Amino acid sequence: MSHRERNLIPPNRQSNLSAGAEAREPGTGARHVAKTIVEIECAEVWRQISSYLDDEIDSGLRATMSSHFKECAHCSAVLDGTLNVVKLVGDGRAFEIPSGAKENIYKKLDDHLAAHQRTRG
Repeated sequence: MSHRERNLIPPNRQSNLSAGAEAREPGTGARHVAKTIVEIECAEVWRQISSYLDDEIDSGLRATMSSHFKECAHCSAVLDGTLNVVKLVGDGRAFEIPSGAKENIYKKLDDHLAAHQRTRG
């Protein structure tokens, strides 16, 4: 991500996915990325996002996730995208989801989360 692109995301909305990581920009070598306090990992936010939208989580987790959405551009985008899907499906002009789609979606999410866990630890 170039300096110009990075400035398009307000500092308080940058993802914590790379917090504490070393980032490289072409021709600049490694640079240190400042650590931020993370109360909840992005992967946990993704696992809980449906329950968050359905108001099926306790108030403490809801507050933590709400705070995370304010600080993390990536998770905020996932939330916005999820809300858009909910609106599309629930607007009366809903389309029929093919059989097996649910299983495919969950498998892709599980694979993505498993890959994320392997890179972290």
